Amino acid sequence: MTITKTKNGTYRLKVYIPIEARMPLGIVNNNYFDKRFKTRKEARQAEIDLLTKLNQIENNEFTGLGKGEILFKDFYEKIWWDSYKSGQTTSTSKPPTRSTVANTKTCFEKHILPLLGNYTIQFLNQNKQVILNLMTAKANEYANFKTLRSYVISIFDWAEELEYIEANRIAKTLRRIKSTKKIHLAEARKDEDLYLTQEQLQAWFTAFKQDLDDDKISLKDYVLFYLTFFLGDRKSETYALQWKHIDFSTSQIQLIQALDRYGEVKSTKGNKKTIFSISNDLVQLLNSWKEQQKQELARFGIISNPEQFVFTYIDTKGNVNARLHPDYLNNKMKTVRNRHKELAHATPHKLRHTGATLAKQAGMSLEAISEALTHSDTATTQIYVNTSNVVPMAVGEFALKSLKQ
Repeated sequence: MTITKTKNGTYRLKVYIPIEARMPLGIVNNNYFDKRFKTRKEARQAEIDLLTKLNQIENNEFTGLGKGEILFKDFYEKIWWDSYKSGQTTSTSKPPTRSTVANTKTCFEKHILPLLGNYTIQFLNQNKQVILNLMTAKANEYANFKTLRSYVISIFDWAEELEYIEANRIAKTLRRIKSTKKIHLAEARKDEDLYLTQEQLQAWFTAFKQDLDDDKISLKDYVLFYLTFFLGDRKSETYALQWKHIDFSTSQIQLIQALDRYGEVKSTKGNKKTIFSISNDLVQLLNSWKEQQKQELARFGIISNPEQFVFTYIDTKGNVNARLHPDYLNNKMKTVRNRHKELAHATPHKLRHTGATLAKQAGMSLEAISEALTHSDTATTQIYVNTSNVVPMAVGEFALKSLKQ
């Protein structure tokens, strides 16, 4: 008997599925169709429908599954993908950027499709335990699990929108899954590994200056490193600076844009526009680099103007005055460290953590640091400030002093 009554009063339908019928029915990694129904009548009707499909498959008469029985990978490729690229699957006012689209495609191809691709949309939506187990396992091995989860939920939201399924039944279940890998990494990480101490930072500046003096790096590379740390900005924002953004008369720099992974200009994170006052030393450095860049570009028949990007290079294809590759500064820092083994590990992003942490240790308020880092709130800034809060007086001491008065 394929239908049995369970202890909680539901009816379980369990039918063996031959190997040749599993893929057409969207059943993978399982030998049986196994599902529970509220009434025996529903279970019996499902059994009849399933046996009919099995008979059609056996006789080569099966014409396909219902709308909701489309495979996850087919729904992604044929239905969701184009809608996503045009911005229809989200509530945001703009479609995703070229860079975001590329990252999304990578997430699906490397993580989501190998995991869910061969299941049908309907099967996953009706079998929460299956998708719960699969996604929980992924959360244990992949740190950026929240991104994957949001894309999977978006798939089922769009399937509901287009009536491939009656309702997205798995969204609530998926949101219960914790980002286990990310939590474990955060717990194992030490605060002191997230930023450079004053001595370590000084060693980096000394090494860069020595390599500049020894002609191991260019003035451009030195200024790029110096400026990125000074501003405490994202490297993509330093890469996007043009000379028109630097006012030498007022010693100010305006950050209003960034470069994406393809070298295309985009707005800064949160569409922030920030003006920084800069030191005389940095003004002189920038002036020196501006004159040197002007001469270098002139050799190639390029006349510098206010639209000129502050930092460019000759790329691997021989393109002159190309916008910096996303990993340009990372690679320069690696080469400097290879020549100076005493240096602590550092990246452009670690410089941002370092500036925030050392500023807090020096007495700068969290609100001021948040503004300097162009964060939307101090909660985000707190992640960058990797140091303990300094309490000038414990509450107990304050209370005792009050009593004595």
